[in-house]
Amino acid sequence: MSAPLPRQMAGPLTTGAASLRHARLALPPRLDWQQSLYTGARLQGLDSEAALRCPGAPQVVQRRHLVAVVADSDEQARHACSQLRLRWSEAAPQDSTPRVRAAQTLHARGQDSSGLHDITMDAHYQWRDGESVSSALSASPFPATGIVAMASPMGASLRLDLPFGNPALIAMEVAALLSLPVAQVEVRSHRPPASAQERSAASDVAGVVALLALQCGQAVSLVLEPTNFASSPTSLQLHGELDQDGRLGSYHLHIEQDAPPPPLAWLLTETAYALQDASDPRDGAALASPYDWQALEIIGPQGAAIPLAASTFAQEIFFDELAQRIGEDAVQYRLQHLPDAHGAALVRSVAEGAGWNGPARQVQGGILRGRGFAYASTLEQEQGQPVQSWSAWVADVEYDRASGELSVTRVTAGHDQRAGTTAAAAHAADDLLDEKQRALLGKQARLAMAQTLAPDQGFDAWSRELRPLPGQASASLPQVDLIDGGTTPALRDIQLKVGGAFTLPAAAAISNAIHAATGVRLREAPFSGEQIRLALEHQEGAEQRPGGWRRLRKYGWLGGAAAALGATLTLAMPWRAEIAPVARPAANLYSAATIERGRRVALAGDCAVCHTAPGGVANAGGHALQTPFGTVYSTNITPDEKTGIGNWSYAAFERAMREGIHRDGRHLYPAFPYTAFAKISEADMQSLYAYLMAQPAVSSTPPENDLRFPFNMRPLLAGWNLLFHKNEVFQPDPERSALWNRGAYLVEGAGHCTACHSPRNALGAEQGGRQYLGGGTVDGWEAPALTALSKSPTPWTEDELFSYLRSGFSDRHGIAAGPMAPVVAELAQLPAGDVRAIAHYLASFQAPATSTTTPAPITTTSLSESQKLSQANGKRLFQGACAACHIEGTGPTLFGVRPSLRVNTNLHSDTPDNLIHVILHGIREPANPALGYMPGFANSFSDAQVGDLLAYLRSEFAAGKPAWEGVPESIARSRAQAGH
Repeated sequence: MSAPLPRQMAGPLTTGAASLRHARLALPPRLDWQQSLYTGARLQGLDSEAALRCPGAPQVVQRRHLVAVVADSDEQARHACSQLRLRWSEAAPQDSTPRVRAAQTLHARGQDSSGLHDITMDAHYQWRDGESVSSALSASPFPATGIVAMASPMGASLRLDLPFGNPALIAMEVAALLSLPVAQVEVRSHRPPASAQERSAASDVAGVVALLALQCGQAVSLVLEPTNFASSPTSLQLHGELDQDGRLGSYHLHIEQDAPPPPLAWLLTETAYALQDASDPRDGAALASPYDWQALEIIGPQGAAIPLAASTFAQEIFFDELAQRIGEDAVQYRLQHLPDAHGAALVRSVAEGAGWNGPARQVQGGILRGRGFAYASTLEQEQGQPVQSWSAWVADVEYDRASGELSVTRVTAGHDQRAGTTAAAAHAADDLLDEKQRALLGKQARLAMAQTLAPDQGFDAWSRELRPLPGQASASLPQVDLIDGGTTPALRDIQLKVGGAFTLPAAAAISNAIHAATGVRLREAPFSGEQIRLALEHQEGAEQRPGGWRRLRKYGWLGGAAAALGATLTLAMPWRAEIAPVARPAANLYSAATIERGRRVALAGDCAVCHTAPGGVANAGGHALQTPFGTVYSTNITPDEKTGIGNWSYAAFERAMREGIHRDGRHLYPAFPYTAFAKISEADMQSLYAYLMAQPAVSSTPPENDLRFPFNMRPLLAGWNLLFHKNEVFQPDPERSALWNRGAYLVEGAGHCTACHSPRNALGAEQGGRQYLGGGTVDGWEAPALTALSKSPTPWTEDELFSYLRSGFSDRHGIAAGPMAPVVAELAQLPAGDVRAIAHYLASFQAPATSTTTPAPITTTSLSESQKLSQANGKRLFQGACAACHIEGTGPTLFGVRPSLRVNTNLHSDTPDNLIHVILHGIREPANPALGYMPGFANSFSDAQVGDLLAYLRSEFAAGKPAWEGVPESIARSRAQAGH
């Protein structure tokens, strides 16, 4: 049974029905299959004790390798799921043989002339289909946060609500999975799937949520994240023959495509999947090359939906390789063999618009630049009529050898589409793209480029954005220049739906450009800088070792021990050798992508927060850092050659960041958190150096440090480093998720959160173990614990942490103030995915929430008369000066937000320091202007009045907490300190 779903589901479902439960899935670290059998990581152990203690009445469901948590809300389910302790086995090595279908001839023309031509060329290509661009631009895009489905038991039947999917197919799948008659499974879908990924995702989420609902016996809503969905590779083998004069002979394309994986529920429960693949086969003629081959044959799998992008990708790179083989220009060679006059006109227009003059390889320092061309033409049926599409691309790329960053810097593209009638074609000849169409096509192009460039893998992979982030120059995104080709008015709405025809040449154009820039031919999409690095190393013989290498390998343990001993002795040296100064690197030495990556590293590391004096120029130094040993002033890290780091080589910069050694050889004080920066990856370190060197140089000499003896003796820091510093790059935990490891890398490395949020020992070293992120002090402010040691009345959740770090406000905890406000302002400029990773990591240290967040009120019988008077005076002060903004109720929000004092962490802290700072000095520069500011009352309240207000606030909003001690001394210290 099937029926339309009346609305699009784009987030966790809410309903008035008390029986609706919410679920989250805990996936294995590796998913894989072979011949429909699960071959990924296998569940070896499950400890659910911590998860079951979480709020929301959680229930843990396990079926073989499928593990999920069901709770009263999505937030509670996600939190409880993060508390599961799962032990997975390593997945067994897999047979790389494709899971292929039977082959058949899909299309053929001309008489085969194989073996009768002068030049023969063979090449192999691989394409991995991803989310379709048309889906991403549709009115109901695939949600970045995951898809939501609901399953509701209804007596002996089951009803599923999905945002997209094929209801008939999913009903059959679910019925077979649960051993139910198909008639007892009703599937309601908002729309059909717009891509192979959506088709697979719908089957995945439907099977899991149906199984959970049946297990729980009640309605269940499930959020399944898009990163969980696999895609199937398409393998393409091309054989071409041509004559010496360049005339095209025979063309053979053999396509193999992996069978798709079974739906997720079938896979993880190891249930045999017996249903046939229901995808629609592609018309073989649509896969044919547009060029004038004398004979052409295409062989492919039966019943498979072969992506047009895959065949275009292979044939356009292959044609580029043919042109290179016979020494022809790639564009001119295409024009010689393109019989379609309209397509040839579009090719000329795009080439002229791009100023095409060949691949245009440039080498500038470590930056390699090049450009590539690709073309596509396809005929498809749309709304019952044939629609012809043409598209041509010129892509410009650059590869930075220092950081490994690969980026597309510019695209020149043309697209035309016409109905198959002469009248319609004539009518369309003079139509041009309007601004709305240009914007949509530009967005479509950037989406295609994002899919073609593989996201970096690993803990130091930065989230990718398709629009400028706050503070990011739009020039760091690819420039898209559109060449008008004419568009039929009646089909303008269709234009962005026809299989992403506009973007079909994207991957091939980028691959051809990469080859022009680097000499590396990438025949497998998507592409990454890592692929290029490995290929260049192979070309340059980097893998070859001296003859004695193999003999030395068996003594590797001895070499490792010697290296460790050498590193230890180096740390213990009281003075280090100077690294010679260099000329400031040229501004164009690094690519725009590398500099942008470095900007993000700097934002995560809050470089400008500590290296900018109040009212001073960014990164010019002079900010006073108060320590128990005296005052340390931050240094100038602008590229000024006399007062900054302009004459520092990368080697000098890296040594300072990882070892705490100045270019001239002196030790740096650990107020500069090199103990954390040592964990930064090489790519991020190179990018940070590139970014800092690309900033304006500022001549500024900070004040001299003011430290007591013997802490002002720098050579003594050699012993400190020996005791407390490990110069080691971050190592991910293989038992944790990629998101957790990403968050750990940012928190422990560039973010150096422990520098403020961990207590320190008598020598100023951060304490670990149970005290890790257990709270510290910075500039007279308390940096609260970020773990279960937090004094907050309500534990932090991942969503609350994300909101706080992204906006500076959490309605359950308060506003970022003091030194934390500028940190949040920096984090707000990072991609949301990276801030989410930080929140996810920190949430893993939180204690389970209690069933109630309202403390029991205390009685006043034990208060002395002076305490009662003090609280009464404080109440009057509160009502006169504070209540307008902070009173709980339905009154107006006067300045930005209305933070509740009852859940404010500062009011529940063991010390009143933060609250005193805010009362006296206000919040002059909030993390986010939308939060509003708070005035200070240092000139309005006496010390006694401040004390009375504190007494009232503590008793009223932190009931059950003892009165603070040492309040007069804390007020005096705050008055003596410059406000934040």
